[in-house]
Amino acid sequence: MSQDMDTKFVPGRGILRSGLATRLKALRPKPSQVFVVMDRKAEEVVGRKVVLAVKDAGWDVTVLLAPIGEARKTMESAERLASQLVRQGADRKSLLIAVGGGVTSDLAGFVAANLFRGISWGVIPTTLLSMADASIGGKTAVNLKEGKNLFGAFHFPKFVVSDVQMLRTLPLREWRSGMGEVLKTAMLSGAGMYRKLINTTTAKLQRGGVELGELVGQCARYKQKLVRRDPLEGGERKLLNLGHTFGHALETSAGPRKLGHGEAVGLGLLCALEMSVEQDLCRASYASEVREFLQQNGMKTRFPGDVPSKRALEKLLLRDKKASRGRLDLILPVKPGTNLLVQGVDASEVAAGMRRYLG
Repeated sequence: MSQDMDTKFVPGRGILRSGLATRLKALRPKPSQVFVVMDRKAEEVVGRKVVLAVKDAGWDVTVLLAPIGEARKTMESAERLASQLVRQGADRKSLLIAVGGGVTSDLAGFVAANLFRGISWGVIPTTLLSMADASIGGKTAVNLKEGKNLFGAFHFPKFVVSDVQMLRTLPLREWRSGMGEVLKTAMLSGAGMYRKLINTTTAKLQRGGVELGELVGQCARYKQKLVRRDPLEGGERKLLNLGHTFGHALETSAGPRKLGHGEAVGLGLLCALEMSVEQDLCRASYASEVREFLQQNGMKTRFPGDVPSKRALEKLLLRDKKASRGRLDLILPVKPGTNLLVQGVDASEVAAGMRRYLG
């Protein structure tokens, strides 16, 4: 792959219009034209500001609508968006800006990675989950009927403009989903961020203030640090999969209406902790503390409905992109800031363990 992997991260409060305009003016080479893709929700909340920012920077803008929901993040949706761009006159020097949550950035990034063998793109995340995780790192993908994010590419955005003021209108469930990814990052980052998070609440963060901006910034900086050292996930970046092998299986089984991505990651973190406790890798008090944090913030600590059978879980686990010949690579927590990559774990044993942890 030959592409610029250095994404410019622009965080702040109330900086959407000025931050985006400044980034666009700084782009080299200059894009031939600018396209914005967003769903109806994002259009209602920030659509006007985004359009004005693009015009402030000296470009006309074409707005395209993205579908809403994980179930619509498909090859069909990607093809539809790509065809719209071609019909609207896009070329290899065009810039595509994704405005919204992880579904929109995944879909738009995937199209940007493949249209004309790759065009430039940028991201304006509008959810806590996308600000803290999904918009950073260059992973783009669509879902297949066999599983989540199985068809994708690495394609790094030119910029990410994160204005935490946009989170004021976020529904409570979206806050909780975002907290799943924030918790993962805190467990990876170390005791400082972990303690700060454990001692706060979703309700407190919803009120805004400096604390929210600092938390989003910490998540972004930690992920950027790993991505710069290991952009294509050949080693250290694999740590970011903490909770995700378990979580993706649960998310696919339950469906997005019953279990959002961040909620599934929260359950996946519990599974990873319980497995670590069983293997004497971490103290039971660590798992208990995380479980209590999830409960206090109204997040799920049990699977919504009947726990899938061992066979069903094993089948879903083996669809993981990191699975090979019936075995999995797992990230298991030891303490905040210390996590182990355990390779070649039998998927059948993992599935049996998940039923114990979630039952």
